[in-house]
Amino acid sequence: MAGISGGWIGRREFLKVTGGTAAALAAPRMARAQQPKRGGVLKHIGLEPPSFDIHATVSYQTQLVSSFVHRTLFKFVNGPQYNPSDFTLVPDLALKVEVSRDGRQYTITLRQGVRWEPRPPVNGRELVAADVKYSLERAAKKSGYASLLGQLEAVETPDKYTVRVHLGDAFAPFLHNLAEPWNGILPPEVEEKMGDFKAAESLIGCGPFVLERYEPGVKAVFARNPNYYQKGLPHLDKVEWLFVKDRSSQLSLFRAGQVDIPFYDSRIPRSDVASFKKSNPAYPIVYWDWLANRTLAMRTDKPPFSDVRVRRALSMAVDRKKWVAQYLEGQGYEDHGPVPAPMREWKLPAKDLGDGAKYLEHNPTAAKKLLAEAGFPSGLKVKCTHWPGYGPEYVEDLELLAFNLKQIGVELQIVNEEYGNYIRGSFLGKYDETSWGPSSIFTEVDGYLYNFYKTGQPNNRSHVSDTQLDVMLDAQRRYTAKSSRKKVIDEIQRYAAERVYYIYTPYPKNVASWTPRVKNYGPKNSFDRGAQFEVVWLDK
Repeated sequence: MAGISGGWIGRREFLKVTGGTAAALAAPRMARAQQPKRGGVLKHIGLEPPSFDIHATVSYQTQLVSSFVHRTLFKFVNGPQYNPSDFTLVPDLALKVEVSRDGRQYTITLRQGVRWEPRPPVNGRELVAADVKYSLERAAKKSGYASLLGQLEAVETPDKYTVRVHLGDAFAPFLHNLAEPWNGILPPEVEEKMGDFKAAESLIGCGPFVLERYEPGVKAVFARNPNYYQKGLPHLDKVEWLFVKDRSSQLSLFRAGQVDIPFYDSRIPRSDVASFKKSNPAYPIVYWDWLANRTLAMRTDKPPFSDVRVRRALSMAVDRKKWVAQYLEGQGYEDHGPVPAPMREWKLPAKDLGDGAKYLEHNPTAAKKLLAEAGFPSGLKVKCTHWPGYGPEYVEDLELLAFNLKQIGVELQIVNEEYGNYIRGSFLGKYDETSWGPSSIFTEVDGYLYNFYKTGQPNNRSHVSDTQLDVMLDAQRRYTAKSSRKKVIDEIQRYAAERVYYIYTPYPKNVASWTPRVKNYGPKNSFDRGAQFEVVWLDK
């Protein structure tokens, strides 16, 4: 067996473990121009979660809040010296892992001396292998992302600090996915006492912060955990996660310096960039690549979207070049799916998509012809659900999509949904005709493929059921050699382009900003705010 430890390792040793499919486990670089200052309260516009149980919902709001308190076995590097999509793994609750040569067994060595919070029902006891076993088995049973653990057959605990995971088949993304916030390690006593993890009182962990106070509809306050295993971190005294829903109020508070970060991912509207540069010239303005994609999902399991001609027509109605050049002012990507454009090592350029490439080209004449052949010479009307709470830019993008489709006679009848109904319904494919919105963020390419296309998956919003595609989706998971895996993923992209199970709309680069006093911060394509803010400090 080959191993990964918590320090720097050689490339050759690492490739033996992962087959080149995951980021190397290494000690994070420390490269700061200034000496960090301890203390201060960072005020952050956040989002209120519908539940505090990371396995009971696929809500990113829950992952964001949970990550301050619950920690994972591994985590991604954080700080401005790293690219937003740098997913190099470093140790968190685990120090090292050994992987069997067939890729089916993972032996994980835990960090010793990590303690839960000193309050009931855990009372400061040490985190042990039984906690990891409980958490992994619970995720496999209850999480909407359970498929991202592969075929979890058994979890053993040979001793107090060792966890041995057995998979039914090799699963290339396994190690990587252990760093996702929905894989946070939970104490079993909490569920035994409270029945579940849905209430804020259940947010008991061993991370850099503890939940000091939760005021429903107002804010959650996270204070430094004095017993955190990483001595000297976090630098901040507190993070105030503010539930300010109105976007104009969020931006007004930010302009006035009353909050440090204006949105859960530090995003500001593209339309406000010029005015921000004038009103707050000292505030950094950063364009960065966002990994989520935006899709029009369709009920491909029933007419009219079971007819590939209808789906191809809708795709050819979208003028992607004009969308990016004029509406996004060149700051975005025409072809953002199924593999997001910033995942450059996996993304197949449009020119290499084969016959499917033509369905990404703007051709309203051909689109109308396809509709007529499918029995809709006069076009058609379709309902489209979505949640407007993602923000005005998302609403504008949906309106732009509707405008494009109208040019070929397709009327998109937009139905706004309340968030709870949307995340439990449309987001999981429970809608009548079409649904539009962003995906979750996945830091491993498999998330954008298997989740979206595999028959029966809860995130398969278009109800895709394609045996040929299923075979390829399973195959790319088994290949641990990156070159072999990439060949299959390339073929998946060609096939998906030809079958058009989703309409991927162009995706903008995000624009982020924060107050000048926030140091060692940079946008990150992850919902792990705990790891992100344990290294942030304030220049008070």
